[in-house]
Amino acid sequence: MADHFDVFMLTLGPLGANCFILACDGKALVIDPGDEADAVADAFDEIGAQPQAILVTHGHFDHFGAVDALARRFELPVYVGAPDARQLTEPASGPLAGFAIQAVSVEPVLLDSEQQLDLIVPVTAIPTPGHSPGSYTFFIEGHLFSGDLLFQGSVGRTDLPGGSTDRLLNSIAALVRRFPPDTLVHCGHGPDTSLGRELALNPFLSPLRHDPEHRW
Repeated sequence: MADHFDVFMLTLGPLGANCFILACDGKALVIDPGDEADAVADAFDEIGAQPQAILVTHGHFDHFGAVDALARRFELPVYVGAPDARQLTEPASGPLAGFAIQAVSVEPVLLDSEQQLDLIVPVTAIPTPGHSPGSYTFFIEGHLFSGDLLFQGSVGRTDLPGGSTDRLLNSIAALVRRFPPDTLVHCGHGPDTSLGRELALNPFLSPLRHDPEHRW
């Protein structure tokens, strides 16, 4: 059982990506610091928590643009799915989209399967490919930090390199089967939601409602 923790959300950068800070007993994890490193650092001061690690849900530039600055400033380890790691160290999508992105210069810790991370609270790192090959969802005591896998009323796009609609649906279906409906989902863009709400109302999850055991 994790100790009590608080979750804070910052919406950062030109694409409005959500960054989450999880604080517990004066320590913090930061998930997807996509831009505005100074704003994230200021949030640590306001919360009164010292960062311990960075978790990256996937390798798209709007979710890791501030990783390098924060990792070097606070000497933090960076966790990312192995298939997406190269996108952090050799970011190409940002310049192609017209954004200057700082490559991550620290050697990331690679996730290559489901793993239990012993950080300030226990974290279950769950592979959830579909939006990207190396997308991960992080489960922390009733909370899912899903990146761009699932949104309120929508799902992550699958038309970028390595995306797959079938894999994305399978990833969401696995979460729905595994966790209770009231599990809170912190999305990479937009408001929070829950697994139950999305299964009931999300039009993109209609296949799961009709045949939840199917494998696409």
